[in-house]
Amino acid sequence: MNNKVHGIIHAYHGYAELRELGSKRTGASMPFCGRYRLIDFAMSSMMNAGIHDVGIIMQKGYQSLLDHMGSGRDWNMERHTGGLTMLPPYGLPDATKGVYAGCMEALNAVRTYLRDIRQPYVVLARGDMCASIDLEKAINQHISTGVDVTAVCTSAPISSVHHSYIVGKNSIAEQLLCLQTDNVGVQSLETYIMSKTLLTELVEWCAHRGCIHLHRDAIMHLMNEGKKIGVYMHDGYARLIVNVNGYYEANMDMLNPANRDLLFPEDRHVTTRERINVSTYYGDGAKVKTSLVADGCVVEGSIENCVLFPGVKLAAGSVLKNCIIMNDTVIGSNVELNCVIADKDVNVSSYVSLTGNSKLPLVIPKRSRI
Repeated sequence: MNNKVHGIIHAYHGYAELRELGSKRTGASMPFCGRYRLIDFAMSSMMNAGIHDVGIIMQKGYQSLLDHMGSGRDWNMERHTGGLTMLPPYGLPDATKGVYAGCMEALNAVRTYLRDIRQPYVVLARGDMCASIDLEKAINQHISTGVDVTAVCTSAPISSVHHSYIVGKNSIAEQLLCLQTDNVGVQSLETYIMSKTLLTELVEWCAHRGCIHLHRDAIMHLMNEGKKIGVYMHDGYARLIVNVNGYYEANMDMLNPANRDLLFPEDRHVTTRERINVSTYYGDGAKVKTSLVADGCVVEGSIENCVLFPGVKLAAGSVLKNCIIMNDTVIGSNVELNCVIADKDVNVSSYVSLTGNSKLPLVIPKRSRI
């Protein structure tokens, strides 16, 4: 157990670009790769680094997140003292309106929680970042180099708007570039390590000046003050999920074994909430090609380049290509689906044909009947 580090996960982000998929859930609770939620990666990264005191900042649409996290037992964070703490909006008079406009506003809303942190160091991470980060190495680098803040970054291209650092000697950041669309410098994975003292000072500094953003306000202030921002390079798969296209592409990436090996390394296990199912049943006429199929499914039709979550039922004669089908969806006979994302508990009647494309996948909302 790492008794020096406390974890904070931002799980309040919601995006209109996720359309129907994000209407009733935060980005952190998005289902991914047949059995996971996006927040599992931040939680597992902390668990693998021996961090067992973690606070999760929420705001709206967090019921599915609460259901998934439970007491934190699956990540070995069920404790009488400390462990997993879910942080609903409080501490600000307008905390229940809309969503937090920035990371520092969210931290300010839970500042009383921050003050009670017992560990000398804090790791800040996003709950909707699809990356398995070796936080133990990052923490060791932070402590050994003596920098004020360590930013976890990647040299891999990030398709969404992001923040980047220009890195100089000894892995020290020379410049921060906010809200970039070009892949200049190294891209921030919005995971930071700093002392609890510095974090609380930053929260107070931002609160007194009405500053709400981590990068353009807090980190920029530190750099202007001459503080050292060290950079730790993550060399695995990384993707920030902020829209339907990014969600679809990230799931399709997992059909490539090389990408799966990068996101699910053997030495850093990714843990999720346990759901006990029987093995998947494949009928005599079932055909499966380049797909991920979870336990508890019944497959009697044909699937190609698909991701199926637990409990999916596919009747005989149906053909699915390039699809993401979430939990407990039932698809009738002789159905044809291509580039479709079906949310949970969807029912598709027999002889239905639906087609999207890889750049604009068709989304079927949760509990729809078609």
